[in-house]
Amino acid sequence: MSKLNFTVLLVLSFVVILACKKEGCTDIAAINYNPEAKKNDGSCIYPDPADEIEELRISYGADSRQHFDLFIPANHDASTKTIFLIHGGAWCLGPLPDDPILLFDTPSIALKPDLLAAGYAVAEMKYRLACYTNTEAELTGDSNFYLDQMMADVQTAIDQLKSEAGTLNIAADQYALLGESAGAHLALMTALRSDDPDLKTVISFYGPTLMDEADFKANASSFPYANFAVNSVFALRDQNLGCTQRTTGTMNMFKAIESFVGHPLELLSTQPEYTDTISPAYEGNLVRNLPVFLMHGMADDLVPAAHGDSLLTALNLTFGTSPAEPADFASPHKLLKYNNCGHGWSGVACNKGQIRADVIEWLSIHF
Repeated sequence: MSKLNFTVLLVLSFVVILACKKEGCTDIAAINYNPEAKKNDGSCIYPDPADEIEELRISYGADSRQHFDLFIPANHDASTKTIFLIHGGAWCLGPLPDDPILLFDTPSIALKPDLLAAGYAVAEMKYRLACYTNTEAELTGDSNFYLDQMMADVQTAIDQLKSEAGTLNIAADQYALLGESAGAHLALMTALRSDDPDLKTVISFYGPTLMDEADFKANASSFPYANFAVNSVFALRDQNLGCTQRTTGTMNMFKAIESFVGHPLELLSTQPEYTDTISPAYEGNLVRNLPVFLMHGMADDLVPAAHGDSLLTALNLTFGTSPAEPADFASPHKLLKYNNCGHGWSGVACNKGQIRADVIEWLSIHF
């Protein structure tokens, strides 16, 4: 064979080898899957999971705030469980009726995407707010007036989703509550009093458990909460406006607590006759023993982390359970405290990724 022929044969062989090893995207799950490619070149492009999430707004009552936004993951079926997320805001504040709830999304705790990725449906719910007032004569005089309707809203929202679960192709008997701040208080009160067997667990983000506790009241009446800025995320339901919401100005958090309680409160003394029945740590409210996960920031300047200790102690005494070790997620009642985390999981050093991971870990065991 001549040198020229050998060279031609070598080139042709190289071309054949290259053809046999054609590069491209070889993953059938990718948008740009190439069935002719024999070698993956790293060019695969995948669909954005967010594009596959079904989003619905579901009404559960006649009031403009009685609805929830339901997010259903793409690969859902009749076993898909739902987590209700309940916003906070001192019981008088919340997003406007038509607006989305941003507190569980980016750039806040960014919990909702993790829950959806874990296969849960997520219901971000609004509820009827208490009406804020600075005037003692306008207080309801009834400590349960607003709480009762808020708890009714949570249960009615769950019942509404139960009624539509078959059509939505999600589970009709698997629900959890997760609230933040005032929403955590509402979630705890609802879950601990509930006789609904389909409500399986409750998670509290820095929720107040003793409404008349001295440091909580003092913090609420001090900077920055004595002049808390009102905006579209924390719109205030104001008595002076006929109990409609406003998005400008400021409010006093201590006055918001009084508005919710329905009575004036003393900073330096307790008034259990007004606050016991609406405090999750009060033994009379510990009706049902279900899994409770309490999560609190050590740098919280509004609700002291000791509120978590108070409820955990009450739960263990009432139901005969033992305190959980930090790494033990199997215990029915658990409290974790997070260094460098303030109210709303604020703080640049607050490890929000760990918080999200702990939520998923708890749910994987108890839900």
